[in-house]
Amino acid sequence: MKKLFILLMILAAVCFVGVWIYQTQRLKKNAQAEIGKGQVVMNWGLIILFVIGLVGAFATPRDKTSAPAEHHPANEHATKVSKAQSSSESAAAASSSSSQSASSSSATSSSASSSSSSQLQVDFPTDVSLNKTGDATVSFKAPANTQFEIKDSNNNVVTTLNGNAQGADQTYNFKKPGKYHVTAHNGDQTIDKDLTVRGIGQ
Repeated sequence: MKKLFILLMILAAVCFVGVWIYQTQRLKKNAQAEIGKGQVVMNWGLIILFVIGLVGAFATPRDKTSAPAEHHPANEHATKVSKAQSSSESAAAASSSSSQSASSSSATSSSASSSSSSQLQVDFPTDVSLNKTGDATVSFKAPANTQFEIKDSNNNVVTTLNGNAQGADQTYNFKKPGKYHVTAHNGDQTIDKDLTVRGIGQ
């Protein structure tokens, strides 16, 4: 019954749109043309049919399609059991995923901690000035067998300091002010630092 009302509403709407387009074109061609009583009655009739179809479509109760399900309680029970099993499996999968994420983050943090603790440690002043004689002696402190490579601002190698097995401090006497880049190597460990040498009295 509801489908019949919907069909009536659609047909009335289509007919009304067609009649309205026809009347509009007719008035454009002849502005003095009069709308007859028959056209008025047709318009109102289509509107009334559309309203009847609309009200009937919404007022008609839906067909009860869930009645046959009442005769199959076993199927309902099986469906509930299946849903419960799927929900428990989902919870187990979520718990496993969270535990894996926690173990992965723990491994990452421990790896980062070990890499930071094994990072090459060097010590030297990064901002010095030339003395009155035009010299600036810098002492480089680092573990044994650490090699220092010093480059100027043009990326030219100024000098290379080879480390020693005793781990004694290494020194270099800078003669020119400017910005230098110091790279320390020890095995597979490398660290970079910048060093600024200022002019006399600066």
